Amino acid sequence: MWIERYEPRWHSQLIDLSNTLFGEGFFSNPWLQVRDRGALMYIAREDDDGIIGFSHGMILPKKSLRDYLGWAVDDFPADILDADAAGNLGIIDVVGVAPGQRRKGVGYSLLQATHDGLVGVGADKLLVIFRRGPGAADVYGLMKALGFDLWRKLPSHWRTECLRGDFKCVDRQGDQCVCEAMIFRKSVF
Repeated sequence: MWIERYEPRWHSQLIDLSNTLFGEGFFSNPWLQVRDRGALMYIAREDDDGIIGFSHGMILPKKSLRDYLGWAVDDFPADILDADAAGNLGIIDVVGVAPGQRRKGVGYSLLQATHDGLVGVGADKLLVIFRRGPGAADVYGLMKALGFDLWRKLPSHWRTECLRGDFKCVDRQGDQCVCEAMIFRKSVF
């Protein structure tokens, strides 16, 4: 397995995998996010035939955590607020692994690469946000192995977008959003 930085040549395969995992439209412009927002994106592949996973992370602009998470969270740990104010808060907001490739170290490798990439560009605190639907993989052991602790569970970080129809969530049940967001945190320094 190889982990490498995302390049536009992988665009179609990344979109196809994202649509399978999260729903059509959830992750539609990866190259623009990398180019315009300074995001880091990695892919996992076994050979030249295609990708088996991907991850996305970025350092939030100074003092933007509240806007990023929305007003569902109003009590932030002091160290997270300090990193947010300084522009040193890294966010890993997407990790996706093809169903047939789970429990083989793909997610771990993608998270480690994104973690290291964010630390390399200045992050000293990290948050990882997982969307948890009924069929989602259990991530507690993985996150513990990487030194992260569960900080919050939210009804859903994506509920508004899901209900508005911005993307076609694979876990949506009729007109109900059934996902929750799990936010893990880690102090690097």
